[in-house]
Amino acid sequence: MRKFEETTSINDLISGAMDKIKTIVDSSTIVGESIKTDDGVTIIPISKVTVGFVVGGGEYADLSSRRVANHFPMSGGSSGGMSVSPVGFLILQPNGDVEFVNVENKTLYQTILNMFNSLLAKMEEKADEQN
Repeated sequence: MRKFEETTSINDLISGAMDKIKTIVDSSTIVGESIKTDDGVTIIPISKVTVGFVVGGGEYADLSSRRVANHFPMSGGSSGGMSVSPVGFLILQPNGDVEFVNVENKTLYQTILNMFNSLLAKMEEKADEQN
């Protein structure tokens, strides 16, 4: 009977921790809330969520306790970690075009340069449309 109670307590520990992680990580963590600009462009931030989790337990006792009792004292523990890192942005144009701007594993300089190039391309498009 003792083994069943110990197993149940470890299962409860794992289940409780996983339930807490589910409440922290929801879909709005990965796909952020959209931002709408004055010119009708919608920007949606995209993130990557990494979760690590470990649980362990065992029965431990010194030799004198072992001679007196039929069982060992139960010991258990759990730990977890989570990180959220930006991956990029979805840019939805009013005309229906969709673009993904990747910011993962890039330096700030590269990201700004890519955004500046996109801005120049859009300005050229508008100038061509007006001519």
